[in-house]
Amino acid sequence: QRRVRGTRESAMVLMLTALLPPLLLVVGASAGCTDITARDALMIVDTQNSFIESFPLPGQPPQYPIPPEWESGGSIKPGALAVTNSSQVVSGINAWITHFSSSGGKIFASLDWHPTNHCSFCRNGTHTSNPGGFHPAGAVCPALPQPGFNDTGRCKDSVAQADYRRGSLVQWPDHCVYGTFGSRFSPFLKIPASTTVVKKGWDLSQDTYSAFGGTESKQRYPFDTRDTMADLATRPGLGELLEDAKVERLWVMGLATDFCVGGTTLDALGANPDTGRTAPAGLQTVVLVEGCARPVAVGSGRAMVEKIGAAGGVVVSEPEPVAAIQQACSRGTSGVEV
Repeated sequence: QRRVRGTRESAMVLMLTALLPPLLLVVGASAGCTDITARDALMIVDTQNSFIESFPLPGQPPQYPIPPEWESGGSIKPGALAVTNSSQVVSGINAWITHFSSSGGKIFASLDWHPTNHCSFCRNGTHTSNPGGFHPAGAVCPALPQPGFNDTGRCKDSVAQADYRRGSLVQWPDHCVYGTFGSRFSPFLKIPASTTVVKKGWDLSQDTYSAFGGTESKQRYPFDTRDTMADLATRPGLGELLEDAKVERLWVMGLATDFCVGGTTLDALGANPDTGRTAPAGLQTVVLVEGCARPVAVGSGRAMVEKIGAAGGVVVSEPEPVAAIQQACSRGTSGVEV
């Protein structure tokens, strides 16, 4: 009986041992996916004053002084191209910054950085004979082509050209003019000094929604100095910076979902036919954190989210980092079994 019992026990141990490696692999993969490491990068897109709505001043001190002309009745005035509910993303992005900073993840951010007579501005693409004349801040020009618009004033980048051919080109109110309050990060966005910043739209005749069209800024915290055009023209782009940092997983958020956030996400996936950019080498997973982004328009925002999902991107709705990362990993974003 002892011999039989010992044989049975040995058999059970062998069975458990055989099962143990797969179980450990599954648990280990799940834990590995939810861990933020140096192979993860946060991409904060255009969370700038020109894009943020009016909101009451919070109790916490700003990261830099707010000009008196931007305050009114205890609130910050809206930006020239304020996105609805845009002020809601700042606290959520700050939570992601804290999580990445404490976990060893890398942080990247983009700034729209325009000259005063940039090709994307309404008044620079509108002929003087147009009955509408100069479009005041807050107005968005109708889509081109349309009588009264000066074709020589539109941007020459591939996205603007494609939009023009489709009859969907949009020109905007003056926004994010470099050296102004509108071009700076929200004063309540806690961007770390170690953040890698790219600036985009600095070329007079070229626009870019995607942060991949930007180049590395030489400025450092508090990110309020002006790069020269010569500096920006010779600095590496976002794709090269991500490759050099050996980023494998990119978490994208900011403003606005249907334009700059969406364009950045599609370029990261190598799925933007209007730019033709390839995905950065080594980048395996691209996650759109929809809970920390807002669209200019609900319909176009939803269309962009669907396009990103169809292109292989992962979309998560949770704004809080731990919950969002778990949500992403439940869908197998890292290519491991979870």
